Amino acid sequence: MEQYTRMNKEEIPFDKLEKVGINRDFVTHMESNELRDFLNGFRSEKLYTVNATVDNQEYKIPAKIRLQKQEDGSVNVRIHPIQRLFIPDEYMGHSFTKGEKAALLGERNLGKTIELTGRDGKKDTYYLGVDNKTNELIPLRTKHIQVPDRIKGVALSEEQKQKLAAGGKVTLEGMTGRNGKKFGATLQVDAANRNISFSGFKQEKEQALEQKQEKSKGLKPKAG
Repeated sequence: MEQYTRMNKEEIPFDKLEKVGINRDFVTHMESNELRDFLNGFRSEKLYTVNATVDNQEYKIPAKIRLQKQEDGSVNVRIHPIQRLFIPDEYMGHSFTKGEKAALLGERNLGKTIELTGRDGKKDTYYLGVDNKTNELIPLRTKHIQVPDRIKGVALSEEQKQKLAAGGKVTLEGMTGRNGKKFGATLQVDAANRNISFSGFKQEKEQALEQKQEKSKGLKPKAG
C-alpha cells in the first residue's frame, strides 16, 4: 500500500534540480524510505554534487537537498551545503545553556526534548541534533518518532520507553542482529536521521569474555 506524502513524484521540479547540476534519474537510486522522506520535505539522506556561484566563480560542492512546497502549490529546491559546526546562543526561540551547547557540540545530540517555535509561530516539542554530513542543526517534532514496544526482539520496559521518548540514552542487551547473533547497544532518538540510532555495539561473546575477565580479577589467590 502506497503511503501518503506531502508531495508526489510528479511534483518534483526536475528542471530546477538540473539547473543546480542534479540529473533527474537520481530518484531511481533512492531507497523507498529515503524517497518517502524526500517527498515529505525532509533533507536527502545522501550528499549530491551541486553547482554553486561564489564571488562570480562557479564551483561544484557537496550538499543535501530537499523539496519545499510553496503557498501557491509550486515546489522549490532547497540546498544544504556542508558548513562549519556552530551552535548559536538562540535557536527557534530557545536560548541554549552552556550544557546544551556542549551536548550538541560533543554528542551532536541534545539528549532531551525542548520547546521550540516554528515558522508559523506555534510552539511544539522537538528533538534536536546535528546532521553528521552537513553540520546543520536539525529539529524534529517528537510526534514524528514512535518508540516501539520491542526493538530487535527485546521488549522495552515502560521506563526505557519513556527515557527514549524524552531524548535520553537507553542501553539494551540481547538484541538480535540480521546475522542472527545477539548484541547490545546504546539507543537514542536521532533527530538528524529521524530514527532511533544504535551506538556502542557489543556482541554477546565480547560481553561474556569481559565478564569472565572481571570475575577472574576478583578471585583471590589460594594460600600456599
